[in-house]
Amino acid sequence: MNELAFLSTQAGEPRLSSPLARALAGSDRIRDLSLLGKLEVRGDVDATVGDVMRITPDRALVICDLDDAPALRAQLPGTVVDVTSALAGIEVEEEQLLRRLTDLALDRLPAVGKVADVPALVARDGDRFRIFFPQEYGDSVVAAVRDVQDGLR
Repeated sequence: MNELAFLSTQAGEPRLSSPLARALAGSDRIRDLSLLGKLEVRGDVDATVGDVMRITPDRALVICDLDDAPALRAQLPGTVVDVTSALAGIEVEEEQLLRRLTDLALDRLPAVGKVADVPALVARDGDRFRIFFPQEYGDSVVAAVRDVQDGLR
């Protein structure tokens, strides 16, 4: 290889890459949600737009398709901040798994609290749990989830 094409902005479109790609390699029971669009909204959020996860009565995280995030951001009321790059996310199954990772009351989700000692927003859909957390903690959160999963086998 005599050129550094991978460094060039002329080489084409940038490729999207999850901050969890390395940590999740070989895992089949953790779904990566990092490449979804994530918009933090302060103000009155209509529940008909995207997937709304209430943080407080006037603050929410709206989850959407990444391609829809710019248009959705423009139409949402209040202050809207695109936190897509700031937050990583995973989806796991099993209530017992979450009970070992957090002290949150799982019957009162969505809620903000610590998961594997990392601040996170957790939502529930049946037996599935979506966890969004600062992307810089991705490796440690995924390692903790995988360790608990291994212990539950």
